Amino acid sequence: MKSPAATLVAAAAFFLWTHASADTGEEVYRNRCSLCHAGGAGGAPKFGNREDWAPRAARGKIALYEVALRGKPNTAMMPRGGFRDLSNDEVMAAADYMLAQAGLNPGNRPEAPAASPAAVVAPPPLRLAAEVDDGTITARIVDALCELAPLGTKVEMSEETASIGGLGIKVTTREGVVSLTGMVKNAEIIERAEAIAKRAAGVKKVESKLIAASIFEWD
Repeated sequence: MKSPAATLVAAAAFFLWTHASADTGEEVYRNRCSLCHAGGAGGAPKFGNREDWAPRAARGKIALYEVALRGKPNTAMMPRGGFRDLSNDEVMAAADYMLAQAGLNPGNRPEAPAASPAAVVAPPPLRLAAEVDDGTITARIVDALCELAPLGTKVEMSEETASIGGLGIKVTTREGVVSLTGMVKNAEIIERAEAIAKRAAGVKKVESKLIAASIFEWD
């Protein structure tokens, strides 16, 4: 009875022999695949002919391996080229070798078809949001400020300036720059008015010259 050590040595020797005996892609091609591929017999892609191999390579390397291992119905390509003793690795190595000799190195996935010039459509131009005009900006700010004013407050327009009666604020907008002027009751109203103006759409800048009447009050 063999010792465990002897068994391991024998197994290792067999493993090395089987792997060393596997043919390279070039050897498999010369000894087996060249029978058809050297001259393109039966419609086989001819060895070294890039035009023959390119359409097949475009489908991806995995698809090409699939044909090499399983064959292709209604063609002369049989599973493993008709040599069932070839291992998967040997068949794939032969395929890689023939692809390389044709100057091809495809990826595993199919290549995206190149679009013809006529099929290339330029993307539509970006549509910029319409700019808000100064009058609209002023109107929006005035509407919001009226919530701070007493009920029944009237708004008067004079050219580009809107005056909010009962609140004491005048609003003017030029090229997106909002100007707030006037005298209001206290500093809190100034802060709220400035915040409302800054939040309005289309406003680029707010210039506030509001004055609180409370600073003129004496104890």
